[in-house]
Amino acid sequence: MIRLAALALLFAPLASAQTLDLVGTVDLPAIVTDSLETGGSDVWGYVANDGAEYAIMGDLEGVSIVAVPSLEVVAQIPGPTERARWYWRDIKTYGSFAYVTTEAYGRSEGLQIIDLRGLPHHAEEIAVMRGPGDAFVSSHNLSIDTVTGHAYVLDGSEGIVHVLDLEDAIAPVVVGQLDVGDVHDVYAHDDRVYVAEGRQPTYTIWDLTDKSAPVLESTIDVPNAGYVHNIWPTDDGRHVVTTEETAGKTVKVWNIEDADNPELVGEWLGANQIAHNALVQGRYAFMSHYTAGLYVLDIEDPSAPTVVAHHDTYPRHDDVTMDGNWGATLPSPNGYVYGSDGTGQLTVLRWTPPADL
Repeated sequence: MIRLAALALLFAPLASAQTLDLVGTVDLPAIVTDSLETGGSDVWGYVANDGAEYAIMGDLEGVSIVAVPSLEVVAQIPGPTERARWYWRDIKTYGSFAYVTTEAYGRSEGLQIIDLRGLPHHAEEIAVMRGPGDAFVSSHNLSIDTVTGHAYVLDGSEGIVHVLDLEDAIAPVVVGQLDVGDVHDVYAHDDRVYVAEGRQPTYTIWDLTDKSAPVLESTIDVPNAGYVHNIWPTDDGRHVVTTEETAGKTVKVWNIEDADNPELVGEWLGANQIAHNALVQGRYAFMSHYTAGLYVLDIEDPSAPTVVAHHDTYPRHDDVTMDGNWGATLPSPNGYVYGSDGTGQLTVLRWTPPADL
């Protein structure tokens, strides 16, 4: 069901003061009861060769592809659905393909590869990769280094990150691995890999120029850590933003210019006290924050992260729970930002930076 932002015209005089404007929402398959909200998970943006823009979101049954700004669901690709109470799915794109991991089992278990070349008319699963020793079955997360053409996929045991060469997008080849003991999330760019180590109170940064011989560049020790969840660098590589997905644990900004001595320089936390994921572009961090919704932070001054935009995707309450906004994306070329909620709701927003910047 699509609910367009019918009140937008009413607030038109205030548009110049806004940086996030609601385009509309789409309800995708999920389970929503008084005691359980699950199905909606991560979301990612995709721009086709013709410039058309899409949101790709994990849902109860697999992934759905939604055209933007029309909000038409143009494809639904089934995925594993067994033994997965929370239906976690993570999605990244490279070229004209989407790569999907999930902790669920069943049909298409493993790393799903989806061919997007038929959009807007159709998209389809073109391959499933189980990985060495079924490593990609029940895998929580992945990142794709679009500069070098390599995917970094978590092992189902959550202790290893496997490196895949995507030269053949349909049949990737495993060319290396990181053994980190425990890992929840990974971000890779231009052969530098950032690892959030889950139950270990550390983030690590690696040089993967040689995929067969990773070099540890830096370790960030988190004082009194929660669950070490997510890490994303600034464009200039001088800082990283991290989240711990634990009630009361702040979003942190670290200066990593001295690799041997990373320094905590700034902290922030939203209304419901549980931050989920942070993504960074330029001076802004885009933050999924569960029941508090989606935030945009200005981190030009890393010591004082400041909210410059906010959209509450889950207005029913700001309780300290892991309901609500699961995922957020960086702005698309046309300024669209996508938010995904556990309820299966996709929220499409239009990001307009302040006019004086």
